[in-house]
Amino acid sequence: MKKLALMIVLSIAINSCESNTSETCSYKGHQLHVGEKGGCYYLSSGGNKEYVDKSYCSGCY
Repeated sequence: MKKLALMIVLSIAINSCESNTSETCSYKGHQLHVGEKGGCYYLSSGGNKEYVDKSYCSGCY
């Protein structure tokens, strides 16, 4: 029973790590981020959020 519980815990830990290593996306050399409301943006050299079409972020996070 202890082995089964340990296997389940390890399986959950491994799966959660794999989901965090998804591909990141970029736009014109800038790393893209997804905002709280689902917007897709990158940080400009001045530190401002520059929004791009959401399609650039689909499947990346």
